[in-house]
Amino acid sequence: MRSPIAILLAALLGVLIYVGNFAWWFDREVVDSQNFVDSAVVAIGREDSREAMGRLIVDQLVDRYPILIVVESNLVGMFSDLLAVPALGEVIGVVAIDVHERITTGNQNAIVINLDDYRDVIMAPLISVAPRLADLIPEDWFVSIEVLDDGALPDLSLYARWISTARFVAFVGAAALTALLLWIVKRRGIGVVLVGMVFMLAGFVSGLLVPGGRWLAMRDVDSRSIEVLVTNAYNEFARSLLLSAAVLVLIGLGLVAVGTALWSSLEDDRSTRTSAI
Repeated sequence: MRSPIAILLAALLGVLIYVGNFAWWFDREVVDSQNFVDSAVVAIGREDSREAMGRLIVDQLVDRYPILIVVESNLVGMFSDLLAVPALGEVIGVVAIDVHERITTGNQNAIVINLDDYRDVIMAPLISVAPRLADLIPEDWFVSIEVLDDGALPDLSLYARWISTARFVAFVGAAALTALLLWIVKRRGIGVVLVGMVFMLAGFVSGLLVPGGRWLAMRDVDSRSIEVLVTNAYNEFARSLLLSAAVLVLIGLGLVAVGTALWSSLEDDRSTRTSAI
């Protein structure tokens, strides 16, 4: 076995497997609008996410109408509960679509929602429980509520444009390097074991970098409410990345097992021929 060349090829193969796995995940979970919206709706639908959304909405309302500060906590709880009502479920979907458009095109405009169509749904429970509180709500407070400020979302447009190309190059390159590595390593068992170890390493690295990605996503967040939303969204999106990392590790374990068996079989054959001589 030409060790230095084999080690270099193995290192390059590991990088390509990692890049290909990440590119596949990014293209599937972030660039694909339907998958992105589905995951975002699940993340925003969590109880703490709904409370954070309610807080963001109420913060905007209190800024515009300071008199509402006396009922601020009531409004947060009300919006948190209302966002769980099916009639308002499409609002979450609209927010998710707007977020996807912002991060994949580089549009840094604020996320604004219009709740005017849901006035009756929102006001009904408030009127029944606290009619005097409902009287404090201005007629126009449902229009143009800013949920996320300008520049609050990351610009991933460059990655979105090139990720499919990166995935293709990584997968083709990994296939070519695997074949070359198995050709260079004359003992097929050792070669298969080496490739398996590379897959395992790439899987472990993919899994270990998920916490690092979470820190990167959170480093510029200065709002507790946005922190909750980003954390829940990141965890939901990272779930499939962790799963693919586990698959890589399992593939690696399988290759190591096959390579070890092949190596052992060849060694037994060699011993048998030596004994016969």
